[in-house]
Amino acid sequence: MTPDWVRDAIFYQVFPDRFCNGNPENNPPGAQSWGTVPTRHSFFGGDLAGITQNLDYIQSLGVNALYLTPIFTAPSNHKYDTVDYFQVDPAFGGNEALRELVDAVHSRGMRIILDGVFNHCSDQHPFFLDAATHGRDSEYWDWFTIGGDHVIRTPEPNYACWAGVRTMPEWNHRNPRVINYLLSVVRHWIRVLNIDGWRLDTTDYLPPDFVKDIRRAAKDEKRDAYIVGEVMGLATSWFKHNALDGVMHYRLWNGLVSFFAKKEWDAARFAAFVRSIWRSYPDEANYSCYTLLGSHDKPRFLTLCGGDKRSLILAACFLFTFPGAPAVYYGDEIGMEGGEEPDSRRTFPWDEKAWDMDILDTFRLLIHLRLQEACLRRGAMEFLTARGKYIVLKRALGNEEIVIAINAGDEDATLDLPTSVDWLDLFSGVHAQSNVIIRKRGFGILKRG
Repeated sequence: MTPDWVRDAIFYQVFPDRFCNGNPENNPPGAQSWGTVPTRHSFFGGDLAGITQNLDYIQSLGVNALYLTPIFTAPSNHKYDTVDYFQVDPAFGGNEALRELVDAVHSRGMRIILDGVFNHCSDQHPFFLDAATHGRDSEYWDWFTIGGDHVIRTPEPNYACWAGVRTMPEWNHRNPRVINYLLSVVRHWIRVLNIDGWRLDTTDYLPPDFVKDIRRAAKDEKRDAYIVGEVMGLATSWFKHNALDGVMHYRLWNGLVSFFAKKEWDAARFAAFVRSIWRSYPDEANYSCYTLLGSHDKPRFLTLCGGDKRSLILAACFLFTFPGAPAVYYGDEIGMEGGEEPDSRRTFPWDEKAWDMDILDTFRLLIHLRLQEACLRRGAMEFLTARGKYIVLKRALGNEEIVIAINAGDEDATLDLPTSVDWLDLFSGVHAQSNVIIRKRGFGILKRG
């Protein structure tokens, strides 16, 4: 069963090295000054203490769940090259810092999920080092897929590695001992710290049966654990295999970029695209997918919009009124920009003079409305209108009905409503009847009285 709490979740994604430096004493060697331009190899000293210290800010947005990119011991700034799955990286504050963060999150009634990198590890992982040192005599030789009798790193690796990156050797998931080892990681952090689930990195690279085992192991430890996969394409097969609760909805993200940011699609094409995904997934998955405008792997949405914050706001209106668990990538709510990574992983500017307050206030109000209205979180979904650059969406739950009209065009549009009913625009607070004008580049969120 997919966990019921996810239908009410609003996530905030943090890339720990770039959010806040809460304890300069654990800065990694060579840490750069906060705010300088990031490179693929730069460190800035952000840590888990910095997240804990800013939970007031995070919660002030209205979000009620955290997703952290990898935090376990690893040589890189992104930590997708794990050396020790059972130790939080010292630069992030170690295991005690994670315990403090999880306890603080839970004390606020919030949830937290961690990033599980189970397709590959670091070439500095002790098991791979043992295989590299002892060759076929290593007890860990068949934990990896290696050609020949000894490990060769250059000029080309003779072992399977993620995307051909020699520093990230892939686990041999055909080996039952590998499966048991990785599942022990899944169980450990739920059992020890009571985390609320896992985001699975590079899910498309993993054997479906293993992903299903991860989900089963997590729910054996915690019945309502959330297992969400990083899937870039259509995820239908994962749900038919009963392997995931939801996916990071990059498929939907593609449509949001095409319609709102790049303005390549008209409303009819966008609506047809969204419907096709909606009909391809089971209901429980549609309401449990992690929907997003940004992540550490994509350019910032505002940058994709060419800096046009109105397009970002319109996309946010759609995201926070559409089914699924919407997510805010740290800094999107204050108008951060950035191109392809590592530029999309800039440090968070804590000087509020650098914040776009219009974007921040809009995000907060949209999130508040979603939390206030169960219909926006759990209601049925239907497109009513899709023409030009104008879309109208209806959400319905029991006797409640909310109509969302988004006008991405450059001319005003008319929303026809039943004349016998009083409607309230939840965003503006204005009561309306009959025809409502949706201003160009504007939106309305109207609840039937």
